[in-house]
Amino acid sequence: MSTGQTRQSITNAAGRFDLTALLPGTYEIEATALAFNSVKHEFTLRARDRAIVSATLAVGAATQTVTVAAAAPGFAEGRVHGLAGGVLGGIAAGGPVAQMAINGRVQMKMFAAATPMATAVAADGAASIKAPAPHIRSYFPEALYINPEIITDGNGVASITIPLADSITTWRMAMLASTERGALGTGTSNLKVFQDFFVDLDLPVTLTQGDRVSIPIAVYNYSGERGEISLKLQYDDWFSLVDDSSEKSVSVDSNRVGGSQFTLEAKRIGKFKLSLSARMKGAADRVDGALSRADIVVHEIEVVPNGRGQNAVFNGRLEPQHGVQHNVDFPAVAIPDASKIYVRLYPGPLSQVIEGMDSILRMPYGCFEQTSSATYPNVLALDYMKRTKKLTPEVHAKAEGFIANGYQRLLTFEVPGGGFSWFGQAPANKILTAYGLMEFSDMSKVYDVDPRLIERTQQWLAMQQQPDGSWKPDTSFINEGATNRYNSDVLRITAYIGWALENTGYHGPAVEKAMRFIESHMDAKADAYTLAVIANFAVDHDKNSAFTHQAMQLLLDARTEKDEQVWWSAEETSVYSTGASAAVETTALAVQALLKWGQASAAARKALTYITSKKDASGTWGTTQATIMALRALLLASEIGSADVRGSVEITLNGKPVEKLVLTPENNDLFHQFVFKDIDPKINSVQLRFDGTGGLAYQVVGSYFVPWDDKPVKEPLSIDVAYDRTQLAQNDIATATATIRNNLGKSANMVMVDLGIPPGFDLLTEDLQSYQEKTAGSASGRLEKFSLTVMQAILYFNSFAPDSTVTLRYRLRVKYPIRAHTFQSRVYEYYDPAVSATAKPIQLEVRAR
Repeated sequence: MSTGQTRQSITNAAGRFDLTALLPGTYEIEATALAFNSVKHEFTLRARDRAIVSATLAVGAATQTVTVAAAAPGFAEGRVHGLAGGVLGGIAAGGPVAQMAINGRVQMKMFAAATPMATAVAADGAASIKAPAPHIRSYFPEALYINPEIITDGNGVASITIPLADSITTWRMAMLASTERGALGTGTSNLKVFQDFFVDLDLPVTLTQGDRVSIPIAVYNYSGERGEISLKLQYDDWFSLVDDSSEKSVSVDSNRVGGSQFTLEAKRIGKFKLSLSARMKGAADRVDGALSRADIVVHEIEVVPNGRGQNAVFNGRLEPQHGVQHNVDFPAVAIPDASKIYVRLYPGPLSQVIEGMDSILRMPYGCFEQTSSATYPNVLALDYMKRTKKLTPEVHAKAEGFIANGYQRLLTFEVPGGGFSWFGQAPANKILTAYGLMEFSDMSKVYDVDPRLIERTQQWLAMQQQPDGSWKPDTSFINEGATNRYNSDVLRITAYIGWALENTGYHGPAVEKAMRFIESHMDAKADAYTLAVIANFAVDHDKNSAFTHQAMQLLLDARTEKDEQVWWSAEETSVYSTGASAAVETTALAVQALLKWGQASAAARKALTYITSKKDASGTWGTTQATIMALRALLLASEIGSADVRGSVEITLNGKPVEKLVLTPENNDLFHQFVFKDIDPKINSVQLRFDGTGGLAYQVVGSYFVPWDDKPVKEPLSIDVAYDRTQLAQNDIATATATIRNNLGKSANMVMVDLGIPPGFDLLTEDLQSYQEKTAGSASGRLEKFSLTVMQAILYFNSFAPDSTVTLRYRLRVKYPIRAHTFQSRVYEYYDPAVSATAKPIQLEVRAR
């Protein structure tokens, strides 16, 4: 009544209707039927109320009435007055929604609805209350709602509606508001979601095929009396029960939590749902013979193959009226039912960025460089969409949310006195600071970055400059003692920092001094990465100068060209990348310089072809640095000029058409993926054909698993994980020992160790904390940081000295009976993922006490 808004509902053949997600307030309900006068009634819905509406409309009746009953959290009965005849019955429920209001000062109001009741009709036309089917609880997010920008109206009022999750919990909402004049207000509020009877199950996120687990079931009874609860586990063919029944019963006293369990074994590979239903039988819980208390909860679980994952990757480009074919071979030993073929299409540069964003967000981001690289794709995508006018309010808000979070995290890595370091500890690193400066500058184009941050970072870098215009290498690195270009190559470090200052609009003598130093020390024997950095500095400084022409020619002379591809190789980049990742990063830098120069379009085009051909199966280019530089090059190419892709792509598998995608202005800049599971176990032929205008990139991936074999010989790094015992009892504590060795003849830099946590176990973090404190002053094997996920502990080491060994012991507590394989443990160089090793999972068995 207060808003004047109207909601309508039409009854079904049985006369039933429902209106849900209503905000609390006073309502007028009107029932209308042909040949009858309408009837009206006013009622009020409070938070968590539900109203039962019933009416009898009878021919010849002297009066027509509506009775409304509202109750929370129980129910009330509504009776029909009048003669027998047609019956209207339904539900008006205040939820489930959460509402927040801003009016002057910050206020928060959150509302949720209890489960609606249903109406039954007796033979005499009277209506009675009957329990409905229980709501299936299947949505369990950890964060319910995030919104970085809510704009009020002219009266300072804004409201939002939040669909609630199915969790029985207390949600906490926090909000910060500001006026146009900068006055701030904050507020917090709690929303308790509760029902007096519910069940929960402690289910692992992932199981390995063949694992056996006893899933604990908790039964919560707050009904006010003792209840007999029947439990039923919905059978599915992905699992089998082990010496167990799918139906059980348990007695639970009032205000108590009862327990039971189901033991099952994972049979099939894939993502599945596990459904548990519970019904409570109690004297006060029966209305007209119906059970009124019930709960159904559904959780998702993934069953993974017991083997080593492998990929066969094909990248290329589709041109109009041309087709391509790739044969995807699977080895004879590939695990059955675990193989898939992915076909990915990238009609425009934004599709590459979107996939890169999703892939990078799945990578670790514990240090400054990783955090900045996780934020950078959102900056690039937002800038691109603004420039191309493809930005929607929803995408804008989501991207800004990621950027806001990344920006705040990045600020924590600033070192007192100026500059940034990998983990925010002094001393600051000049190269890392220069990289961060360029990101903050790009970020400021799409987000409100404090200009003082950019200015003081520029000033800090300028203050480190030597009188001759150069910058000295840092004396302390994350890889202390290792030899790399940035420890010795003054030309490279000067070019990189000079480029960062030039690129971010710094106004001061440092840029000119740096350029003069580079011009006087230019060496034709400089490595390709240094030449790429110098070329970017030169073209940003003055793309028409004689020195820029000289730098570009030296860069072109350093290229490798084969068929339709051009690339540049480097031993090591600014952040220790080597191998394939270093080549992609260097080539992407070179492409950016060539595109801005505009006088070597053929070489730039072939270099872009090389970059797109090197994308891995996860959607990245090996490392975060290589991925960011590749995305920047692709977006710059699109900015300079790209075709508007129109037409259709047909995908054929083993001679049979399986998918067809029509590319229109609405979807020709989106990422498209097709997954095929019903494939030949040995060899498959994938054909792609594009008919239309423009061109698009594609990727075909054959994903499969092979059984765990013996450890490869001569691994660059090695890892072994052993447990003090493999037979345990519930609540026991097991001790694991991880042994990591660097078999290289040189230091391994920025080493990542992923320690797999077995399903049903909790890792005791105090052991990792103790090891971090113990190694704080070590030059090698220093644990800089660690973080936990459900499946693994991620450890960040500064470096491993040549032929060194690190031994790490940690404890884990068993939560419930289970026979399962540990999740795989892995060690690798973050900036060269090819330098890696994986420990074979171990099977552990836990019995009930």
